[in-house]
Amino acid sequence: MSIRFAPAIFCGALLLYLNIVLTNLVSLRQLRYIESLPNGTKFEPLHDTLFIDWVKGYNIDQYVSLALRDMVDVCTYSWVLLTILAWWTCSRKALLPAKVLVIQMIIIPVFSISQLLTVVPDSMPNCITVYEIPTDKDTSWIFWKWPNRACGNMLWSSDLAQLIIFTSLAVQMISSSSSARWFVWVVGECWTFLTMIFIFSSRYQYSMDVFITILVVKLLVSHPWVEIIATHWFIKKGNYYARAPTTEMPSL
Repeated sequence: MSIRFAPAIFCGALLLYLNIVLTNLVSLRQLRYIESLPNGTKFEPLHDTLFIDWVKGYNIDQYVSLALRDMVDVCTYSWVLLTILAWWTCSRKALLPAKVLVIQMIIIPVFSISQLLTVVPDSMPNCITVYEIPTDKDTSWIFWKWPNRACGNMLWSSDLAQLIIFTSLAVQMISSSSSARWFVWVVGECWTFLTMIFIFSSRYQYSMDVFITILVVKLLVSHPWVEIIATHWFIKKGNYYARAPTTEMPSL
C-alpha cells in the first residue's frame, strides 16, 4: 500500500487553512462576548475547582503563566516531531499518516464549531490584549492572521488531542508481539501526563476541558471507521491485476 499524495496534500492544506480561519473566529467570538458585557462588569474566568481549590493557583504571575504555557507547546511539538521522525526512519506505513489526517479532519471542525456555539470565558481575563487579537471593526484578519494562540479556546485541549493522536501513531508503528510496544505506550502516557501538569499549573485550560478531550480523542483514535475512511480516501489499492487472484496450472 502507498499513500495517495494528491488528495492527502489537498485535504491537508485545506484543513490547515480551515483551522486558521476557525481559530480566529473563536477569538472574534470571545471578543464579541467581552464587548457585550454591561459597563462596569469585569471579565472573569470560570471557577475551576481543581485549579482554584486544590492547586491554589490564582496568584500566578502572568509571565510565569505564559512561560508554563510555552512549555505545553514544547511538550506537544517535540513529541509530534519525534513521532514523525520515527515513522519516517523506521516504519513508513502509509495507513498511519492517513489515519492521522482523517482524525484531524474530524476533530478540528468539531472542536472549533462547538466553541463557536458555546462561548466559555477564557482562563486568562486579558487574553485579547495578551494574544494581540485585533479589536477594530474590520474582521478580514480572520482569513489571513496566523493565530499564535486563540482567545476563548476553552472547550477542548488541542495540545492533548495531538499528543493522544501521535502516541497512538507511535504505538501502532510497533508490532503487537513486541515488548517495545508497551514501553512506547508508557512513555507517551507519561509525556501526556507531564503536559497536563503544565496545563493545570499555568491555568491554560479548565480541568473539564482536559478530561473530556482525553476521553473523546482516545475513543476516536480507536474507532474502526477511521481506518476504513483512511483506506478508502488516501490509500492506493495497487494495480488491478496485482490484486486479482491467479490460478496456476498443476505441474505434470
